[in-house]
Parts: sequence; C-alpha cells; structure tokens
Amino acid sequence: MKNNNLQKVVIWMFILLLTFQLVTAIGIRPAKTTLISEEGLVYSDSFWIVNNEGRGFKVDLSVEGELAEYVTLKKNTLIFRDDDDAKEVEFEVNLPENVPPGTSTANIVIEEKLNENEPEIISSKLILKHKIIVEGPYPDKYIKVKLNFHDQGDKILFVSEVENLGKLSIDSVKTTFYVNDKEKTEQTLTTAETSLGKKENKLLEAEIERDVFELGEFEVSAVTKYDDQTLEIVKKLMVGSPKIEITYFDKYFVANKINQYVMELFNKWNQQVENVYVDVEVNKDGQKIDEFRTKSVDIEGEVMKRISDYFDARGKNEGKYVFKMIVNFWNSYKMESQEYEIELLNENDFEDISGNTNAIVGKATGEGSFSSTILWVIIVTLILVIGGIVSYKYMKKDELE
Repeated sequence: MKNNNLQKVVIWMFILLLTFQLVTAIGIRPAKTTLISEEGLVYSDSFWIVNNEGRGFKVDLSVEGELAEYVTLKKNTLIFRDDDDAKEVEFEVNLPENVPPGTSTANIVIEEKLNENEPEIISSKLILKHKIIVEGPYPDKYIKVKLNFHDQGDKILFVSEVENLGKLSIDSVKTTFYVNDKEKTEQTLTTAETSLGKKENKLLEAEIERDVFELGEFEVSAVTKYDDQTLEIVKKLMVGSPKIEITYFDKYFVANKINQYVMELFNKWNQQVENVYVDVEVNKDGQKIDEFRTKSVDIEGEVMKRISDYFDARGKNEGKYVFKMIVNFWNSYKMESQEYEIELLNENDFEDISGNTNAIVGKATGEGSFSSTILWVIIVTLILVIGGIVSYKYMKKDELE
C-alpha cells in the first residue's frame, strides 16, 4: 500500500514538473495588441513566439473571439528548429465601418502538441493566446448600466449602476424595474431622476418588500432612460436559496427483510430542480451501520415528487434506528442533514400497525402527510355519500310499497 502511494506521488510530481516546463518552454512577446478604431480601420501588426528552451517543435495558429472574422493570419503553422530563438507571427485586422462602442476582442491561439507520434510517452498540449483589443468610439451620449440586487431581510434593494462613457454630460437619467411577483402580478419600481456628468458614475436605487416574492428566480427588466435615449437590460433576481423538503418517509419496516419504501420530496423553489436524490445514513446506537442513496429525479417548481424504492434491512434486527438524510441536487447543492427515527418490527407487529401508522416524517416532527390526509378525507367522503344514497333509495322503496 505504501509503495502504491509513493508511486502516485512520484507520478504527480513528474506531471507537475512537465507542466511547469511546458509553461516556460515557449513564450509570446508582447502578450496583447491594443487598437483604436478612430485611428483607422486597417492594421498590420505582429508579435513573437519565443523558443525559451532551444528545441524543435511545431505550433498551429488560429483566431477566436467576437472579432475573429476581421483578423487574418499570414501563416497558420510555424515550425521551430533547435537554433530558432524566436519567430514572428504577422497578422492583419480589417475592422468594419461600424465598430461597436467600448472594448471588443479577438485572440490569436498558439497551440502545440508534444510527443504526438509517441503515445506511450506522457504528452500535453500547450496553448497560449495573444489578445487583440479594439477600442471602439463612444457617441456623444452613451451610458453603461450594471444591475445588482441586495437582500436586506424584509426588503430587496434594486440597484442600477450607471456610468457616462459618452462625450457629453447627461441632463436626466433614471431606471425603471419591471418584475412579476409570486402572484404573477407585475411590480414596477422607479428610481429617482438625476443628472450624470462626463465619466461620472452613480447608483440609482429602488426597494420592494421581500414578502411579495416566494423562494425562486425572477426575471427583472431594467429600462434606463437618459435624455432622449433608452437602454434595457435583463437579469435574474434570486430570492432565497433552493430548498427541497422531505415531507414523507415510511416510519416502520420489517426487520431482516428487503422492504419497499416511499419518500415524498417537495420542491419549494419556483423553478425546476434537477438531479434530486437523498443520501441516507443508517445508524444504530450512535454507530453507522449502513448507507444507501435514493433514485435521482427532476422536480418541477413548487411540486411534490414521490420516490418508491427498496431498503435492505437484512441483517438488521428489531429496534429503533436513526436515519440521517441529506438532500442533494444540481450536482453541487446539499441541504443540511436531518435525522429521523425509524423502527424495525417483526412481521406480526408490522401488520398490526402498518394500516394506519406507517407515517410521515416531516421536519423530524412526525407531522401528518398532506397528501395522505387528503386521500383519507376523500375516502371517508365517498363512503358517506354512497351510504346516504343507498339509505335514501331504501326509504323511498318502503314508501312506495
């Protein structure tokens, strides 16, 4: 065992050393090129790939990013010999007439594959990027807007951060937020109106009561009006955190037998939650003796989902057990663990009580299952209605006779 661990450490050290060598094996100078579109639309420029180790290799060149279609490379492949210190990468940029305001980018990608003809040798791909930054012109009036939300307990603060990037001052600016509440009714919030000088940044704020929302995601549309222009951006408001609640789990099982169980999960979030499952740890007298995982299900927003599966109680004797349950979802979220007392019985005792007490475990309090209660109400109501109809017909029959 110790030899295996030592081998793993040596292998990882070798891989880390190789990775470090790859990073320093070649370099690019300079790392970026900045172009000002107002100074021209056609540029010819270059950068250098440096052979730091003095070895032979080959690199492939390509272009990616929002301005990739406007960048042309003179060569798509470069081959280095041992005595090549550096090689120049030449490129041209032909910008469109209407360059968008602000910063746009493209990347020239330098990609090398080591030992590609020797698969038995550890190899790695090295990728470097030379960034091309294009600064587009701002019009006379132009603002940049960012949205933020702050949960303050009883209220939620909506913040519109506005920055004047244009060439002129702005006399009037305000933001109106539109969002649907838990009743699907549109709520409208408007910030105070203000002015905005050149290069000035301000926070425009409005607030709303938190209890108009349930737990979930809400799409917020923010319309910012500045002088005679309008800018709209959309962002999701997250109220609270996703929560899946265990509302039902069978309380009694038969000892030394495989038992079918039923579990109900309620999604309190207003959107679908995917890959929901429960890790269950079985404990007896404070010691972990078993564990299992439920099936995975997707649950629509504010909907109950039932899981039916099997619990293997073979080798587990009669008595009380503690089931520690942790709800997982989205491959990354875990709810806080909850503990429930479960009892294993012999078959006779189980049959005696299973008809009406194989019950819910909700919030670890033994509360009744809502769905089971409704079912019993419906059954009793049907019995009473049918009994009433039969009695009525019987009475009418006597009258006619």
